[in-house]
Amino acid sequence: MAINRRDIIQMLRDENELLKMRNKQVGNRLARLQQAFRVLNTIDEKTQNLTVTPDLEELFHQLLELVLHTCNCENGSVIMLDDNTQELEFVEVIGGSRDALMTHRISLNTGIVGETINTGKAKLVENVHASNKWSSSIDEYLSFHTESLMCSPLKMGNRVIGAIELVSHSGDRVFDENDLNVLLVASGYVGRALEQAEKLMISTEVGK
Repeated sequence: MAINRRDIIQMLRDENELLKMRNKQVGNRLARLQQAFRVLNTIDEKTQNLTVTPDLEELFHQLLELVLHTCNCENGSVIMLDDNTQELEFVEVIGGSRDALMTHRISLNTGIVGETINTGKAKLVENVHASNKWSSSIDEYLSFHTESLMCSPLKMGNRVIGAIELVSHSGDRVFDENDLNVLLVASGYVGRALEQAEKLMISTEVGK
């Protein structure tokens, strides 16, 4: 079947609009990344020159908010390991599930976050339902539907003390390697701040 001139013109217009949309998406993402790394650089400078014990709750919130914005995501958590009980506790949550998850505890061996903390290795899972490490217990608890997930360990030296986890629900964009790199950098800064806080607390105790 022959394609007339009008159809060709319409196809070119449609292709042009698609390219404009993609360019806008790339531009928006680049702007978010540039903003993120400017803020991360400022936080890096601050954590290298700490003279007083930082407000860890505020630090967790600021970094988590930053990572969520950069990755165009609405739901994330900072999860810490309780060495005494071998449980994981949600110490900071941003998203609609905050009230339900704050201070909520799960077993160390639960799902992908448990694997991340046990192995000390970050995980990017584009489709959690295809992963044999995925645990649906939190989704069931929250009546949530996770689609994509990434998780990075929090470390003090070689010791894993927790993780930062971002989740996207059905219909959202899935995470990619660029998102994971941003999360890894943020996790490194949190770990550094925690190390500095521990040193300051020790020196304060010694000085008493």
